[in-house]
Amino acid sequence: MLDSILSSTYMPYEILLIDDGSTDNSERVIKEYSSRYSIIKHVKKEHSGVSASRNLGIQLACGNFISFLDSDDYIEPNMYELMVKAISDESFGGSICGYFTHKDNAITSYYSKNIDVLYSKDILKGMFTDENIRGFLFTRLFRTEYLKELSLDEDISMCEDLLFQSKLFSQKSLKFAYVQAPLYHYIQNSGSATVSRALFKDGTFIYAPAFDRIKKYVSMDYVRDSYADIIDYNMYNSLLAYRHGDRSSVAQIRKLQALLKTIPMKKMDLHSIAYRFAPLLYSLKLPKS
Repeated sequence: MLDSILSSTYMPYEILLIDDGSTDNSERVIKEYSSRYSIIKHVKKEHSGVSASRNLGIQLACGNFISFLDSDDYIEPNMYELMVKAISDESFGGSICGYFTHKDNAITSYYSKNIDVLYSKDILKGMFTDENIRGFLFTRLFRTEYLKELSLDEDISMCEDLLFQSKLFSQKSLKFAYVQAPLYHYIQNSGSATVSRALFKDGTFIYAPAFDRIKKYVSMDYVRDSYADIIDYNMYNSLLAYRHGDRSSVAQIRKLQALLKTIPMKKMDLHSIAYRFAPLLYSLKLPKS
């Protein structure tokens, strides 16, 4: 990420590296780069999570615009040049670009050729319904003054970016430029045949706390449908793990099944019915390799 920023055609005013209590080689790398580049600032703190780290970054930021980046991704050389150029006057609150995903040796681009300008209501809907917009923070450039007034919920660990932007765009009528190009490279970890993450904490689906709060700001059907899609996606992965022989996933599958039964079905298709009433039987239809 650092190398891709430093080779950009538009150099940022500052790069804040929030070291969230790292225990690997990160601090050495940060110190090496910050000694060579004056715009890089090392901010070390005790581990408190991604939301607290972003909040600290917002507090310390001195530039006119703020961008959030993840350390294991990278950007196109002209990303910030195009995103800053798209903000043609003071009426724009920021800009949004397209992106690439990297997963299982496949690279997929997401961007629209039909969007020039997005307003708050468009961004809100797009975060839950449009692959070319989504709720990622890293494809955004925000005017600093708007973020200084808000903060991320530090007790939320999943979909905290969606919640943060739901607050911002539901409370402020903003206009964002849309850059019709994929400029951010999102590196996704390859999926495995086992369920690597616990989906329930103290009996609560890990995505539920964020969506419960999101619904207070955005009371639209597309929020409910997005939540159902997340459950469906995790049910599929859990059933795939079961199909590959991971019997420990059964308890998680049963919890997802019970959760799905509390949500109205968007459509009466085979997988929606099977997920609710016979998920383990339906897993026989999934590929075994």
